[in-house]
Parts: sequence; C-alpha cells; structure tokens
Amino acid sequence: MGTKENVDLVRRFYAAGPADDDSSRADFAVPDVVWHVPGASAVSGRYEGYDEVFQVIGDRMQPLDGWTIDVRYVMGNEAMVVAVVDLVARRGTHRVESRGAHTFRFAPDGRIAEVWGFIEEQNLLDALFSS
Repeated sequence: MGTKENVDLVRRFYAAGPADDDSSRADFAVPDVVWHVPGASAVSGRYEGYDEVFQVIGDRMQPLDGWTIDVRYVMGNEAMVVAVVDLVARRGTHRVESRGAHTFRFAPDGRIAEVWGFIEEQNLLDALFSS
C-alpha cells in the first residue's frame, strides 16, 4: 500500500465509532496486532491480538466518564503513519486535556500491524487511570 492509502485507512480507523468503543476497529488490523500504551498505570503496557487490543485495553481504562479523541493531523510514508490528536479524558473529578499521537506501522496487506501511543501529559493521564 502507498502513503495515501495508509493515511486514508488511519482516518477511517478513527472515524469508525466513538473513541471508547473499539469493536468496529478490529477489521482495520491484522489478527496479531500489537499496541503499545505508554505510561505507568494499570493500562500501560504491550498488548497483542484482537482481544487484548480491542477489548482488554478498554476494560482496563474503566470506569470513564468521558474519552474523546479529535484528530488534528495525519501524515505518513509508505510503511508508517503518524496521527496527532487532542485527547480529553474524564473520570470523577480528574480531567485530562492533552495533545498526543499514535504512530501506526502497516502489514504488507495494508492493515495495521503495530501502534505506539504518545501523550504530552502522561503524568496526568497516569493519575486519572490510578484514581
């Protein structure tokens, strides 16, 4: 796949449904997809496969009162795409507003193979997940 196809796939990935429901996103990834969640919380770590990536991560994030990702920029090359996003997360009295990013690596068939997450306010997000 080329750059345009990869960028378009990432845009469709984000548009597939609300940010707190990943069930409609599995078709965008290979079965052994890997997702890296940064930080030092119960959510942080390396996840592999549909169940871990599209179910376990979300389960570990709960309870949430809000989780919104607004895509600002998407750019790429043949094998990788970076999406710059704004995140708003709420749990009880904790609220995090931060710029973040996801870096996507693609499998030869054009599906997502691996993703790395980044966030400016990691300490605040860790505190939210620890509350």
